[in-house]
Amino acid sequence: MDFGGPLAVPDKPYWGQATSTIDWCEADVKVGTDIYVALALFGYSAVVTLVYVQIRKPVFHQVAYGLEVAIVLVRSMLHQIEVRKTNARAYSELVQMFWLGVGAFGVAFVLWNIDNIFCANLRTLRAVLPAPLGPLFQLHAYWHIGTALGCYVSIVYQQYLRLVKLGTVDRFCIRRLAIVVPYIDRCEKTE
Repeated sequence: MDFGGPLAVPDKPYWGQATSTIDWCEADVKVGTDIYVALALFGYSAVVTLVYVQIRKPVFHQVAYGLEVAIVLVRSMLHQIEVRKTNARAYSELVQMFWLGVGAFGVAFVLWNIDNIFCANLRTLRAVLPAPLGPLFQLHAYWHIGTALGCYVSIVYQQYLRLVKLGTVDRFCIRRLAIVVPYIDRCEKTE
């Protein structure tokens, strides 16, 4: 009895129509250079966390976080350059997601720094403003929203890039929630 896996016929999966864009089968996982990148980023994050807990300097944490995001961005750009040569539609979608993620992280990072530098001034401003306007100047909250959007877009970007690398991207399209937030959806076949 065939239960699917690496030898299954992709158009006729054993358990029915596929509902995910990610292959969760452990037998299909191949260890490559990406595992080393992931381990390096994990190790970097662990060391930064341990150092930060000891020295408690927010600027160190901010710079370390910014460097980690920059490493992920450079890796994404290198993959994106490869896609440009083979699939114009996918490249266009990747570029749009890339800049949305960069913009979200960039704006969030700037707001985070403004909040840290001008914290006392922002508290004073919030104290004199009417209560409903105070939250508008909670810039640290916007940092969380911006990095959450940036992380989400990065995940969708990586999923879409994987579909390109697997050669199955033509079955999927990028749709947008509220005109901005991308997600991957199956495309209807146009034959």
